[in-house]
Amino acid sequence: MKKFSLLFTLLLLVSCNNTAVQKVADSITPDAEIVEVEINNPAGYLSTTEGKFNAFDGSLENLEIWDAYIDAHNNRDLDVIREMNADSTKQFGAFKVYDAKGGVVDGPDNHIKRLSGWFEAEDPKWNTFFSYTMKVEGQVGEWVISGHSLTTSVDGKEKTTYDLADAYIEDGKIGAFWIYSRDAVPPSE
Repeated sequence: MKKFSLLFTLLLLVSCNNTAVQKVADSITPDAEIVEVEINNPAGYLSTTEGKFNAFDGSLENLEIWDAYIDAHNNRDLDVIREMNADSTKQFGAFKVYDAKGGVVDGPDNHIKRLSGWFEAEDPKWNTFFSYTMKVEGQVGEWVISGHSLTTSVDGKEKTTYDLADAYIEDGKIGAFWIYSRDAVPPSE
């Protein structure tokens, strides 16, 4: 208990004053046991048929990866999108997209083909309004949950939806994502 109190005091002083930390560090005997304490409470959970797994805050780098991915979509840069798609992942196998209408796109090359046609037909534009990154216990990669408005245009008529993307990222690449969507409420006149 005495060592825990010393460690707690040291941690408290670290946040206050480097001079005080040095004084405490100088007073620790060579045989004192230093215990690392990681405080990382779960931010949520993932429940599967295999059980319930804790979810923790993930790496902020994932948000940069996802933002760059969306930027590449807005810029119609199919080469960048293809480069950012994983060929496969340890967690889920081959790259997949699960769209909002129940369709599944298998493989990064099929994804590029589908995007190419969609870009031409509907000129989609994304506007992200939130993103959060998380790490699920027992999984290799991490997740980004991101919300955006999506505006498409067909024959000059615009349509907006609000979408939620649930993207799996492994080794800096997009491995899979799920899209959930609802139509925007038209403004009242």
